[in-house]
Amino acid sequence: MLNLTPRLKIIADSIQGFDTVADIGADHAYLLINLTEKGRIKSAVATDVNSGPVEISGERIREHGLENKIEVRQGNGLEVINQGEAEVIVIAGMGGILICDILDKSVEVAESAKLLILQPMRDSEKVRKWLLEHGFDIIDEELVKDQDRIYEVIWAKPNGEAIEAKGLLFIGDKLIEKKHPLLAEFINRKTNELEKVMAALKDIDSDNCRERAEECRVMLTYYREVADWVR
Repeated sequence: MLNLTPRLKIIADSIQGFDTVADIGADHAYLLINLTEKGRIKSAVATDVNSGPVEISGERIREHGLENKIEVRQGNGLEVINQGEAEVIVIAGMGGILICDILDKSVEVAESAKLLILQPMRDSEKVRKWLLEHGFDIIDEELVKDQDRIYEVIWAKPNGEAIEAKGLLFIGDKLIEKKHPLLAEFINRKTNELEKVMAALKDIDSDNCRERAEECRVMLTYYREVADWVR
């Protein structure tokens, strides 16, 4: 049985009661192989925009004798997935801007799924904003520590009612509500990063640097306020 990293395991453990999954940018298809070997899903599609990962995914799938259950496709994002083909769509291990771009180009495919599982490596606030403004409910969020990094995972489902995304979305409401045990450490890492950026910008006199410093100041204030709340 193929073992998963903590980052992928938390995603796999959340896929319950679904038959079909599409993994976009499939990371050698480890997630889909694990789910299929455990009998948790009936069929799956692994995709990647580049030929190298597609070939490696195909090799891994054949090694596990699952080529009749997991199909590999090369293509850009969700453009190689048909509407209604996947009950669950996973987009993990990419930047938030790229995730939003993938969803933007195939909104109908995303809306036809019952569940989206998104794991942005950065710019998670942009993913939350996109989901809310395109009629998706954020039903849960988690933090998971994998080696020396803390990852954010977002679960969302379509509801057809787009709303204006108000306020700062640097941390998901679900994480704050549950006072997630990793949240304090996550915030501490973010504040340390911002303080370093602000220190580097301090002596540079340009409009761009002043604008960036102000953005960092707003984010820093936000993280500190959340940190006080979750203590």
